[in-house]
Amino acid sequence: MKPIMVSSDSGDNGVVVSGDNYLRKLRNRYLKFLEDMSFKNTKEDASYEQVDEIYDAVCSLRQVQSLPAEVIRACCAYADVVSRYDTFENKVKNAHFTAVAVEIDNLLSSATMRSMPDDGARMKEDCELFHIKLVNPELYKKLHPTRGPLHPVFEEMIAILQTDLNPFFPTHPRHHKTLIAAVLQYIEACQLENDYTDSSFEVQVDMPRFPLFLREKSGLSEGFILFIVTAPHLVPGNYASEDVSSDRTFFYNKVYPMFPEMFAASGHINDIMSFYKECEEEEDVSGTNYISSVAKIKNITALEALDDLMKQAVEIRKNSMAIAERSGSMEVQRTVAQYFQGLISWHISWERRYRLGEMPLVYGNMQLANL
Repeated sequence: MKPIMVSSDSGDNGVVVSGDNYLRKLRNRYLKFLEDMSFKNTKEDASYEQVDEIYDAVCSLRQVQSLPAEVIRACCAYADVVSRYDTFENKVKNAHFTAVAVEIDNLLSSATMRSMPDDGARMKEDCELFHIKLVNPELYKKLHPTRGPLHPVFEEMIAILQTDLNPFFPTHPRHHKTLIAAVLQYIEACQLENDYTDSSFEVQVDMPRFPLFLREKSGLSEGFILFIVTAPHLVPGNYASEDVSSDRTFFYNKVYPMFPEMFAASGHINDIMSFYKECEEEEDVSGTNYISSVAKIKNITALEALDDLMKQAVEIRKNSMAIAERSGSMEVQRTVAQYFQGLISWHISWERRYRLGEMPLVYGNMQLANL
């Protein structure tokens, strides 16, 4: 989702450092962040092993082929690298879910809606009715007998949520419920973005929690974390239990407590890695992204806000790994470590739009530029 503009009477708190000096300071921050996150910058650690196979499988499942091939491949690369130790089947389900979520976000952008013949009116109705069609298709037909199906992408998401196209149905109903709740929040967040963009809404300085409130709705983080963290631990024999109840106790006592940490990490890391390309495009980036919005509200510079978020992300990884180690399961530990490694690696080595490949990284040895 795109950030919401921030309005303030306290002056300009955007980046004020001149071009080359600013870029040097920025790159040093990122290189230090990668070191603090224990990022391994080697070809082996940044490899993508099954992207082609995952891509072919996802394309065979997709009911709508309107996303560019490179976007679908990016979703496949994401699933491959963040869930490296998962089964191929679950990687495909992760990538398929991600691709459909990306397409929903694209469809609900204000620019896309305005380009539609009805100015997006039908699409807005589809958002309003999505939960009814998902939960009770018969009620949908009764209330709207002549309306017909929702947009094909919404119908595809419903198919994912209602069938074994997601890894939690029908055998793990609690996780299935969590995934559904995350999708409903995500669609609501897309609607809010559209509402606020169309109305030129601006966050004010007395709304300090509003950007994070919207950010947490919009990221689908809980759904993505569910795909990553639960999958290896739902297979019998992965840890020393021999019955389902023991497995469930292990998961909720030893693994689930890291969800709030990893939930926050998903959004924080994406915002941090996105900031590099966004802030380089203009001298003053105040109000153009989540980090700058926070800077304006807190009356600090964008770089100071970036520093704060980086510190939070480092602390989150530290906490997550401590919880994973306390589980006593090597499977849990390597899954969590790979999630952080894979998420950062994907932003740097696969998604070129983030432009992080411009930084002077040396394989196996990250060199900090001189200040």
